[in-house]
Amino acid sequence: MTHALRLCILGLAAIAGGCKREREQLQAPTAAVSESARTKFSAGVEAMDKGAASYETAISAFKSAIALEPKLWEAWLNVGIIELRRARLGEAAAALQKSVDIYASPEALEALGDVYARQGRNDRAVGLFERALERNPGDIRLRNALAIALRHAQRLDEAEAEVRAILGQKAFDPDAYATLAAIEIDRDQLELAELVLNKGLARNPDHPLLLTNLGLLAMRRGDDQTAMQHFEKASVAAPKFVTGRLNRAAIFLGVGDFKRAQGELDVVLSIEPGNLDALVGVGIAKRLAGDRASARASWQSVLAIDSSHAAAHFNLGILAMDFDEQPQEARKHLERYLQVAGNDDDAHVAAAKERLALLESMNARKGGS
Repeated sequence: MTHALRLCILGLAAIAGGCKREREQLQAPTAAVSESARTKFSAGVEAMDKGAASYETAISAFKSAIALEPKLWEAWLNVGIIELRRARLGEAAAALQKSVDIYASPEALEALGDVYARQGRNDRAVGLFERALERNPGDIRLRNALAIALRHAQRLDEAEAEVRAILGQKAFDPDAYATLAAIEIDRDQLELAELVLNKGLARNPDHPLLLTNLGLLAMRRGDDQTAMQHFEKASVAAPKFVTGRLNRAAIFLGVGDFKRAQGELDVVLSIEPGNLDALVGVGIAKRLAGDRASARASWQSVLAIDSSHAAAHFNLGILAMDFDEQPQEARKHLERYLQVAGNDDDAHVAAAKERLALLESMNARKGGS
């Protein structure tokens, strides 16, 4: 979804296939669009195509078009895509949901699924990708996105079934091999995962996802040095592929090397200025360096983009509790974390609940003294 969606209301037919849903618009609205709304929409598309410097202009134009034509689902879709590109996930979700409410286009369903996947709300992402596939069952890339979301939701058998369907349609799809290997890593079937990755790399030796997952496999085996080499190869093969650098930064943070972690994160942010994973990592690096004020500022900048970002709330809660001795602030962020995380992050959910219980106990003792 690299370009703005052009205005295509007039005569747009419903996509064949898929089951009818209550309260879901399966056919695009076909009402005529006024010339003034069309002009504003076209101005938004033109500004959107110019890139990030013109995104605010594009959003303003799209919203002006919507004010004239409230059913202009393409305008809401483009607003959502812009906000997704800027990693403003809360704003993206709101705009995309409005587009879906008017017409559940595959593009809007997929983009909204991408938002939820990036927020770690994997069950919601699965549902949206499934709905999009009902409308466009032959989309291999979309089916792989569904497989990844199923894997992150720990529905590994279902994820594998989707990958097998892809490979039945396109026998050597490298993304499918990468996802299948990740599933086997999750199952702790490391030899099988390595076999899958090597099979994929035999045909696609520079594929960044395959190289990245080979690095994750090495990490699972405790070989961080080899993992770093694979992540570096992924970054060289695709300089704008940020996942390898994020993984390298995670290794550095894990061993307390905040300087080299910061270097990797700076590169990521030069490629994707709004990358929330990188901004969270910057906060961790700053905390490790003893700069708590900068750590707090980094996580607060994440919340300014997405007020429901789980990791930012969790880290701010830990900072307030362990370093700043601000129990009320800690409680606020940990409670908010549990609200937005759901059950998608079991390890941290358990830790947050334990910390809230400890804060409650401390407060009770303080009240009884």
